[in-house]
Amino acid sequence: MVLYLRQGTYAMSRPLKEAGAAKAAQQKKQEIVAAVAQHLLQHGFRNSGLRALAKSAGLSDRMVMYYFETKEDLVTQALLLLADGLSHSLSEILPNPRASGAQIINTMRTAGATPEVKPLLRLWFEIVGLAMHEEGPYRGAAQLILEDWENWIKAKLGPKREHLAPDVLAQIEGHLLVLLLRGD
Repeated sequence: MVLYLRQGTYAMSRPLKEAGAAKAAQQKKQEIVAAVAQHLLQHGFRNSGLRALAKSAGLSDRMVMYYFETKEDLVTQALLLLADGLSHSLSEILPNPRASGAQIINTMRTAGATPEVKPLLRLWFEIVGLAMHEEGPYRGAAQLILEDWENWIKAKLGPKREHLAPDVLAQIEGHLLVLLLRGD
């Protein structure tokens, strides 16, 4: 399974010269977010100070702050990029427009056991733990990610079964947590 990190797009609404500079700045921001996402996958939040994050992007901490208002903004964007990549990857391994709850759970269980997804799951549960203590950007990011995953599950279940999405998500979370704790 390939974990995709998708990049955003830029809509041209400024004069050409400004648009070129803005496009370059947007591209640089996307590169920084992708580098920070990879850093978080490798190291989690143990070594996620601004200097370490900046170093992972090949920049100084001051340069990173030129592109992002706060470290929280940067981390949130990196987390959302990772979540978007996982959703895209899951849609590829479960391409049918509709699936049962059991199919979704089994797909997630299988995907969760792969070496490509395990670092993301470790990071996810780390975020959940930090979110429970309402630290930094984690609560807001966790809520956005949960909402996205629940919406993805609802779409797969279809209108007649979408009410089951929270239960399916809870079962997935439980299975994945046990999988990681057991070291399977």
